[in-house]
Amino acid sequence: MPEKVAPMLATLTGGPFTDPEWYFEPKLDGYRIIALVKRGRAKLQSRNFQDYTDNFPGIATEMGTQPVAEAVFDGELVALDERGKPCFQCLQQHVKQGSGGQESPYAFIYYVFDLIHLNGYNLTGAVQTDRVKILDDVLRAGKSVKRVSRLEGDGDEIFAAAVEAGMEGVIGKRRDAKYYPGKRSADWLKIKATQADEFIIAGYTAGQGSRAGAFGSLVLGQYGEGGRFNYVSNVGTGFNEALLQEMIKSMRQLVVEKSPFDHKLPLESAITWLKPVLVAEVKFAERTRDGGLRAPVFLRLREDKPARDVRSQRYAKPPGKPRK
Repeated sequence: MPEKVAPMLATLTGGPFTDPEWYFEPKLDGYRIIALVKRGRAKLQSRNFQDYTDNFPGIATEMGTQPVAEAVFDGELVALDERGKPCFQCLQQHVKQGSGGQESPYAFIYYVFDLIHLNGYNLTGAVQTDRVKILDDVLRAGKSVKRVSRLEGDGDEIFAAAVEAGMEGVIGKRRDAKYYPGKRSADWLKIKATQADEFIIAGYTAGQGSRAGAFGSLVLGQYGEGGRFNYVSNVGTGFNEALLQEMIKSMRQLVVEKSPFDHKLPLESAITWLKPVLVAEVKFAERTRDGGLRAPVFLRLREDKPARDVRSQRYAKPPGKPRK
């Protein structure tokens, strides 16, 4: 069994679709977690190989009691607030406080959707339907460990129901898909209600007026073809005062002299450059023809996602019958 695993990633597609060769899962708003179980102990590993075991001891304990000698599970770890609603901010707050051993007002659920290794067997070459059948036979659900719902039928209706329920969207999975660790595959397609993506924070402009002492906007980039680090846009909205102060404090520790871009930027404002390690999630109205963002709004930092994986994503054409 491997000591660490990079999860397989889904590709964006333009909208809902219906195809009998695919089924759907709700797109959950949490941390992608690989659970490595061996001899009654579980390690919870994030997408960028951070160890979250101590942060979520209840989940680690339940995964450690699974009826396996050794196994690697894939899933999404979600926080539920006092009303039982998914709360990404609650999840981030819990991790930042390092409150794994303290009582938390939130519930944490690990929703498992794939099984990669089992008792010495590598299952990455098995097709999707076979892997999830084995998962259903093996996984013992409990208070903090659940199976992800798998949804069959009309993709338009499934997507609409997911959005109405407050989900980000759905993930479509091809029934004969194999598991490609660390790779983005068109055999898994994500259909999102809101256009949003991850970007690397490459720098910031000086704040003025009420933002004096903080920053005006963030300079965003993504890796493109050949590993080239490309400028995408600036984002200056979506911040409250507390977030402004928290972020400027973190960013000042990452200041560098030179631009991380290897090309000149079309910007007039003086920029404080940063080591390109912070990942921001930003929503926007659309991508422009030159790859920029129209009406960008900052959503949150993504400490769980490594900057090296933040790349310009190509949309995959949805299979089957497109939405009318």
